[in-house]
Amino acid sequence: MDLSPRHRSILKALVEEFVSDNKPVGSKTLSEKYDIGVSPATIRSCLAELEEMGFIVARHTSGGRVPTERGYRLYVDSLVTLFELTMREKQRIQEEYLRMQFRLDQVLIATSKVLASLSQSASVVLGPEGSLDTLKHIELIHVNGGEVLMILVMRSGTVLNRNIFFDYHISQETLYQISRYLNDNVKGFDVHEIQSNLIPQMMMKKEGPEGFSLFAPSIARAMGSDSLSVDNLYIDGLKNLYENFKDEEEQLENILHLFDEKQFLKEFFSDYVPMDGVYTIIGKDGNEKLGGVTIITTNYRMGEKRIGSMGIIGPQRMNYNKALPLIEFTSKLVSEMITKLSR
Repeated sequence: MDLSPRHRSILKALVEEFVSDNKPVGSKTLSEKYDIGVSPATIRSCLAELEEMGFIVARHTSGGRVPTERGYRLYVDSLVTLFELTMREKQRIQEEYLRMQFRLDQVLIATSKVLASLSQSASVVLGPEGSLDTLKHIELIHVNGGEVLMILVMRSGTVLNRNIFFDYHISQETLYQISRYLNDNVKGFDVHEIQSNLIPQMMMKKEGPEGFSLFAPSIARAMGSDSLSVDNLYIDGLKNLYENFKDEEEQLENILHLFDEKQFLKEFFSDYVPMDGVYTIIGKDGNEKLGGVTIITTNYRMGEKRIGSMGIIGPQRMNYNKALPLIEFTSKLVSEMITKLSR
C-alpha cells in the first residue's frame, strides 16, 4: 500500500519527535507540536493505519508509538530533511585537522574523533590496506649476512617495513642498484600490481641490474598484503553509546561486543560501503548482529581511487538530519587532504 501525503507527514513528524525526545509519541503531541493540518482524531486514525502497515509500533507501557526499522527505513529513504552544517561546525571539523600532523594515520584518527564528537555516536574509520596504497619510494638496506630490510614509503604517508632473508650475502651496492631500478619502474603503482604483474614482467625482460632476477621473487613475496598488514581500524566515541543506550542494558552489551569483533567491523565496512554516496544501514537489514542500531557509512578517496571507508554507529533514533550531511562533508574533506598527501 502506498502511503498518502498525510500518512507520510505524520510518520515524518513521529520519527523526528521520537528522535528528539526518546519517548513514545501520541496523537496529542503531534497535533500540538506539528503543523499537520488535521484533527487529533484523524491523526489517531492514521497512526493506527501506519501501525497496521508495520511502520510504527505501540509501546505497551504507554499509549504512544515509536518507529520500527521499516519506519526508519522509509524516513531515511524519502522523508528526511537534511540540515546544512553550520559555519561553526565546519570550522570545528577543519580545526581538528589543523591540530594534527599531516600524515594518513593522523588524518584518520582526527576523522574518527570528529565524527564521534559531532554525531554524539560511535565512529569507525577503516584505513587503506597496504596493497591498496600506491608506492612513493622503496629502499632496500643490508642488515646482516643475508638479511635485508625493505622500506616502502606510500603516497598516503604510511611507511611499511619488512625483513627479507636470503641464503647468501648481498652487498649494499647491489641493493642500491635494485632500489633505484625499482623506483624508476614501479613507483606510483599499488603494491598488489607491483607484486603480481610489474616485478614478474621486469624479470622476464632481464634488463635489471645484476642479481635482480635472483632477488626479485623474494621481494615480490614480501610485498604480499598479509605480510604488510597494518592496524587500520580507528574507533572513537564508545562513551557516547553508554549515553545513547543507558536504559537498554542488553542492547548496550550487544553493541559493545560488536566493537570487540575487529575483523567483523573491517569486513562489514569493506563490503557494505557503496562506490559513491552515503549509505544508511538500519538494524538487521545489514546483519543479524546489528539489531537496534543504525550505521551511516561512505567511502573516501585518493584522487579517483576509493581507498577506505568511514561510518557513524548509533541508535536508530539518530539525528539523521545532521548525521547524513556530517559524514558527507567529512568524507569530501578527507578525500581532498589524502589526495594532496599523495602528490
